[in-house]
Amino acid sequence: MAKNNNTETDRGTLDLGWWVSGGLLVVIIVGVIVGVVIWPKDTTAAPNTTPTATAPATPTAEDAREQPAAETAAACNTKGADQALPTEAPKTVWKTHPHEWLVPTSTEYGPSNQKETFWSCFEQSPSGAVIAGPNLFAAVSAGVEEAALPGPGRDAAIESVAEGSSDYERAVFEGFRVLAADKSSATIDYWVRAAGTNVSVVMEMVWDEDASDWRLNLEGAGDHPRISVLEDTSNYIAWR
Repeated sequence: MAKNNNTETDRGTLDLGWWVSGGLLVVIIVGVIVGVVIWPKDTTAAPNTTPTATAPATPTAEDAREQPAAETAAACNTKGADQALPTEAPKTVWKTHPHEWLVPTSTEYGPSNQKETFWSCFEQSPSGAVIAGPNLFAAVSAGVEEAALPGPGRDAAIESVAEGSSDYERAVFEGFRVLAADKSSATIDYWVRAAGTNVSVVMEMVWDEDASDWRLNLEGAGDHPRISVLEDTSNYIAWR
């Protein structure tokens, strides 16, 4: 059974409306429309209040390029990996994914395969899952089917990406907390910054025995990933 570290959430109590409109996941916050991109479609018909593509303030893609390259990690399907839930951020090198997302990498936890748009091969551990989430998210955003379990949820995400544009603002991953994790599954709540707003993005992952790697799970009832606005980030482990 997955270790559970779930605590009371710090979400806002406003009646927030979430829906996919013009390819953007939109949240209404006190009458102000803020675009938070998940699986973008063509945004040419979006209202003028939808933010345009901008580089994140901190860290920037240029900052990532200036950091030393991570060494190749023997992360995939590591036997005897530490299964303790992380209490601090792993040592991380931030890199710019080919789809322009800034993603975490680690010499210990992966991804040890950083070819093209599908960065893969993560340690089979809670910390490996933490690193895997943003990388798999970026891969699905680039239309990589293999980054998620097969099913209608994945198909809908890939179809949305195929119909869309890559011209949109990338959110910045600021921190995380592990809600539950073991060798076979993980639920990670990521703190991200999007259009100046703190947002919770909860991703579910499973260990794919055939691939010997983590995969996003976009199937099942409800929205995947689950997203809400954050009022308090104090319960998150900050990456920086």
